[in-house]
Amino acid sequence: MDADAFFADNYRTARDKFISACRALRLLPQAHLATAGPGETELPLVDSVRLGDPAARRMLVVCGGDRQVDALCCSAIEVGWLNEFANASLPHDTAILLLNHGPAPPAGGEAPPRGGPPPEWEDDLLAKVEKRYAEYARRKGVDSLGKPVAVPEMHSIPGYPAAVLDSVAKWLHSAADGRIAFVDVRIGLGPYGEVEITPCHPSDTAATRRVRSWFGMADQPPENAPAAQEPDSLAAGLIRRLPEAEITAFSATFGTYSMMSVLDSLTTRPEGEAIPDPRQLLCPSDEAWRNAVWRSAIIVIQRALTALHAS
Repeated sequence: MDADAFFADNYRTARDKFISACRALRLLPQAHLATAGPGETELPLVDSVRLGDPAARRMLVVCGGDRQVDALCCSAIEVGWLNEFANASLPHDTAILLLNHGPAPPAGGEAPPRGGPPPEWEDDLLAKVEKRYAEYARRKGVDSLGKPVAVPEMHSIPGYPAAVLDSVAKWLHSAADGRIAFVDVRIGLGPYGEVEITPCHPSDTAATRRVRSWFGMADQPPENAPAAQEPDSLAAGLIRRLPEAEITAFSATFGTYSMMSVLDSLTTRPEGEAIPDPRQLLCPSDEAWRNAVWRSAIIVIQRALTALHAS
């Protein structure tokens, strides 16, 4: 099937394609609803469907970034996977959770913990102690030193409401103390249709070393390593709810155009010709780009599944 058919230009169409692909496989996606105000209708913020072993302790979570263009790209990859690979056998004790969603809500999210994450210890016992305290601190609203965290007003925080995150997190229960990998799908300026993998962990942690090993990335000295790519709100909110799991999170950023090609397209256009639509420069709609993204996405997901099972 041509990958162009997996893509959509708006969330409503993208969601329809996702649900149709699920129904064709006799899968029932779960709609995670936002709390409605008086006289309002509840609307789904996230739809989820799980493939593979129902009791799997290894899980790959596919979700998009906060922007609409990220969410639409992620949805296309998920629709493609459902159409072409949903019936393929997954490794034993392994599952995939596909999270289909629109852009992150501009308000109503939960405040992330302050003070940064606890140190990642190599010793397994110490790591579990740190994770348990991180979860305790999140529930109590304190930082790593036990001091109260100043929480901004809920309505001012962009991201997903706690109730939606709690609902989605239930789908991860079998792997709550197992191994979970998060693919945070984004698009950005870079080589056309190619993917760049960036760990969502500090450079000197075991999780970053896992990402680099999985994708054959060269190790870098801490002083030369790029800054960690923070996961966007959906992945970040779920990770906070999994203090016992071994988390490996990375962003998969699919290139659109390099900055130089964007500038060239503006400076070399014929006199009198309209300036290109900036949305097209950020998210191409041509078939070649969409096919390239889909081919790159297959490799990313398959490598992550293989590594998750082998690790």
